[in-house]
Amino acid sequence: MYFPQFKNAGETYGSGIDSFIILEERPDIRVKVEATLTDLFGRKISIEWDSGNLVPKATSSVSGEKYRLDREECHGIRELLVLLTNLYNDEHKYLIIDEPELNLHPQYQAFFMQEVRKVAGKPEAGKNRKVIFLITHSPFIIDVRNSDDLASVISFSSNHDVPVSISDASKRLVSLIPRLNVHHKQLFFSDNPIFVEGILDAQMIEAIQERRNFSITSAGSCLIDVGGCEEVTKYVEFCRSLKKSAYFLYDLDSLFIGNLRQCIQADGTVSDFLAQLGLGSKFGQYCGQLDQRLSEAVQKIRESSDASPEIVGLKTYIEGLATGDGKLVDRNLAKARVALLIDLRERRDMISNIIGATLAADIDGRLNQVIELLRTKNVFVLSGGALEHHLPLYVGDRYHLADASKVAAVSAEVAELSLGAHDGELEARYGELFENIARLPAKAPVDTDSVLIGYLADYVHDVQGRIISNPDWGAEQLNAFFAASSSGIAKLFQVSDFKKTGEKQFVATVTVQGADGGSVRNFVYGRAVKHFVLRPRGVEAVREENGELGFCHRPFFGW
Repeated sequence: MYFPQFKNAGETYGSGIDSFIILEERPDIRVKVEATLTDLFGRKISIEWDSGNLVPKATSSVSGEKYRLDREECHGIRELLVLLTNLYNDEHKYLIIDEPELNLHPQYQAFFMQEVRKVAGKPEAGKNRKVIFLITHSPFIIDVRNSDDLASVISFSSNHDVPVSISDASKRLVSLIPRLNVHHKQLFFSDNPIFVEGILDAQMIEAIQERRNFSITSAGSCLIDVGGCEEVTKYVEFCRSLKKSAYFLYDLDSLFIGNLRQCIQADGTVSDFLAQLGLGSKFGQYCGQLDQRLSEAVQKIRESSDASPEIVGLKTYIEGLATGDGKLVDRNLAKARVALLIDLRERRDMISNIIGATLAADIDGRLNQVIELLRTKNVFVLSGGALEHHLPLYVGDRYHLADASKVAAVSAEVAELSLGAHDGELEARYGELFENIARLPAKAPVDTDSVLIGYLADYVHDVQGRIISNPDWGAEQLNAFFAASSSGIAKLFQVSDFKKTGEKQFVATVTVQGADGGSVRNFVYGRAVKHFVLRPRGVEAVREENGELGFCHRPFFGW
């Protein structure tokens, strides 16, 4: 008799309470749901009346016994029962589901999307098609297979800007779609994702940030490796289309190989930036001038008679890139330019002696301007070469970069980082690599001291009160009292030294146990403490020598 009310409750509140009513009234849907779940989970699933209630039941494939799904099974099966019931119901042409991934294993999320594809479409007479809106936080629900699928994804931002979709994807973006895996789809859920060329780059960034105790994820970001500079460049365009403030870390060769220049030039603000610098409005033209200077420098290296091992090594590498008639063209010419830049940064005096100080300064200045421009677009290029060139433990060839050598270097550096280092040491060790990593979205370590100091105030107040009430107490009695306290405050503070300096006067040393798992710290206080200041090395107290012992209320402290 209450069926209409239950159905109405489901339609009004979207709670799924109407699902069992639908299954009772629509045996065609009931058969399909039972058969689908039975096939999916490998056990017979049915919806039966039990003591006046319609309940889902499963039959064990081992014992043959029936049991109730709503009491003895995981939430996933129950969630799917509700989702599929409403999905297969052809009475409504529109279906909105908020977070369909809740309680669903990734495998079942993918299965649900498979079923969604079977019924999603333009509602037409005689066809079980409906418009489906899925509000999700799961990359498994973002099922993008073609440009139409991409256009159907609406991305929201945390700052409540107008939601964005990509309705006119370029050929470059369409070519990216088949390679959008679950890892890459994190970009839809982050306002400021970070893209790097490969997994080793990601590992190195994570290791350095973890060493600093900086969190990428708590800053609302994510780190995505996509496999090569040209792939990263496609994500520059992708994120621009979604109006995301994405960040990109590139090796130096990305400036000379691939489409990064063209992609950046497509951003209209580049022209304004160059105009402010008095460098004209065409980014490609300015980079072309840098190419010309580099080609001049490369030719000077080829013509050099310098017999030093470093110059001979560079010259040999460049000659190995030349064609049979001695020409450097296309990609190989780009590689020669990059090799020269790497040596100009690391062996400036030696290279300058050959190509001339004026040309060296011109190249340096132009490269710096390009890199500075790219930074304004959150694109960070390592001017010193590839990631490997910034790792002290890299021992491979400086020009022919082998994957095995990079793997060994990153592994060794990660192990080295586990020994500990502060920012100054990290900057000295990794130079430009560290500077660029420090520019990426990340949150500084959690400031537990800002909370700890409030507990400290209460503890100081309590200690002074105990001493007034028990003038014969010392450190042992104070610690025993707080250890027995239900507040558990003894896990934070211990009185490690206590001295009476007169009637109703004392000086005590209190040890802070390290609420965040950090090191133990000490501070000293007396009755007339005016304020406590938390410093990197501990808590310092300012006190008057002849302060009289008494109660200390929180307003007494200047926090």
